[in-house]
Amino acid sequence: MKTLSLTILILLNTITAFSCTTFVIKNSKELVFGRNLDWVSDNGVVVVNKRNVQKTALVFPPEKPAQWVSKYGSVTFNQFGKELPFGGINEKGLVVEIMVVQGNYPSFDERKAVNELQWVQYQLDNAETIEEVIASDEKIRISKIDQSIHFLVCDRFGNAAVIEFDKNGMNMYKKDELPYVVLENEPYLQSIKRKEANHSCRFAMASSLVENYYTNENTSAIDYSFHILDKVKLDGSWSIVYDIKNMEIHFKTASYQRVRKIKVDEFNFDCDETSQLYDLKSKGEGFVNDLFLDYSAALNNKKMDAAVESNRIRLPKHILEKFYKIGRFYSCL
Repeated sequence: MKTLSLTILILLNTITAFSCTTFVIKNSKELVFGRNLDWVSDNGVVVVNKRNVQKTALVFPPEKPAQWVSKYGSVTFNQFGKELPFGGINEKGLVVEIMVVQGNYPSFDERKAVNELQWVQYQLDNAETIEEVIASDEKIRISKIDQSIHFLVCDRFGNAAVIEFDKNGMNMYKKDELPYVVLENEPYLQSIKRKEANHSCRFAMASSLVENYYTNENTSAIDYSFHILDKVKLDGSWSIVYDIKNMEIHFKTASYQRVRKIKVDEFNFDCDETSQLYDLKSKGEGFVNDLFLDYSAALNNKKMDAAVESNRIRLPKHILEKFYKIGRFYSCL
């Protein structure tokens, strides 16, 4: 068991160097969520996830896996295949995105557990508002396979929250505790202190640029969000703008800078319909809904292979197989 745990830790060790920036722009007409992923590879897939699917978390003993049925469909950006998203939006307009941060997770207790990346999918599957995300902490506990991660969450009502964890539990910042709806790879309060001390950092730059938008709202919030992402990017593997009001996703990658778009509401999220994948290495421009392919284990595994290779993961095949197979046997209710 000790050897198994060690090899599992190595698998998600690739996330260590994540450098991410997220923010929300909100006014009377627009609500957008911007997200940069700066990483060694811009490979991956966009996944259409279905509602009414019975799911079980991927965790390891002594953890007890959480089980749930997805209430909502979602569209997520994944590098390690289906069910392990870095972020996404559900059909109710809830957006959840991750950033690595130094920290801890709650100590072991009686709650059922989900791993860091499945915490994102759990929220998109079950929550419509940030309050529902926060309330889920009573039911499930986030369990660390390798990385400490914090989250920026925004719902379609324009409510946002930063969610972080330490050994004592969940810490959340919302409303008056969230003067800047911006997050990068430092604890939120530490970023606030750096900004107040006029230290140079991505948080300070992004929050200032967001504030500047409110003094001149003639520019499209989507275009301006890409302007912010270009200013704060380190590598720009994925630059994503969620247009929450219009339920659209706009994105570009480091290797293909043309902006592609997705209409979230055009997908059929019924469980009896085949899930779909979009290869982020595909070319295209404008709306790419028609370029999504029916999910297949072969396609999912191909993208997982690419992630394993680009991230230089070296693990026994039987360990990797657990991640290849996640979700393959989930069933509709």
